[in-house]
Amino acid sequence: MSDICARYAEENTREALSGSARILSTLLGNLAREDTPKFRRVNLQNAKIQQSVAARHAMAVLEAAGFESVEGGAAMESKLPGDQASARAAQLAAALDTALSACANASFALRLSLPHGGAGVRACAYADEGRTLLTGATDNLVRVWPSAPPLGGDPAPCAVLAAHESVRGTAGVQALLPLPGGEVASAGRDGKVCVWDASDTAGRGAVQPAPLAVLRGHGDGRGQEVSNKTNIVALSHAGRLVSAGWDRTARVWPPRAAGPPARG
Repeated sequence: MSDICARYAEENTREALSGSARILSTLLGNLAREDTPKFRRVNLQNAKIQQSVAARHAMAVLEAAGFESVEGGAAMESKLPGDQASARAAQLAAALDTALSACANASFALRLSLPHGGAGVRACAYADEGRTLLTGATDNLVRVWPSAPPLGGDPAPCAVLAAHESVRGTAGVQALLPLPGGEVASAGRDGKVCVWDASDTAGRGAVQPAPLAVLRGHGDGRGQEVSNKTNIVALSHAGRLVSAGWDRTARVWPPRAAGPPARG
């Protein structure tokens, strides 16, 4: 599998891969997630799919995933029994990802969408030494995901961190930042910076953990009187945690004192 994916990635131009890899990735990802007659079939009469499989070794990638030519070459279908079709497609999708990531000619291809219940994602960051991915969304929640979630099934977060609130009809986590010691800071439109424990951001904590600290200040009158003055848009750390907001201030926060988690 890895050999054919490597040849596909290395022997095509960037222009050829830019369209082909995205389509192949989608075809494999669909079947990896859901084994249905629709996703077991590839319509080679479709113009976009025709262009995709015209790339060198693209057909071989599909064949390695278990697809066979049917209807006189007008389509391909996976004939693998039981759950083997999804498993093989997931293996090829992973091998294709690896080959494309190592190839200078490759462009990015969508592998998986993480569901947020319709909320828009405004921030993301890695935590737990790269083992988990954190996303902050417009529903005020920080979700903790495995850094490489499986392609099969419906992805679900390891943990959900809830401390941010809606203010005057606005909501959302706007920034996330890993901190020394494995902690992570989140900032929202509510003027709060929340500092989370490493066990929370690794998905090993309680179902609904409380932040270690909640820092408040943006919108307190020391900055500009503007609409959405509590909105924090950026976090940084260079010895001290720094936040910047729509109130046109940057706040430098003192080191967090040791103690129990914050409440409220």
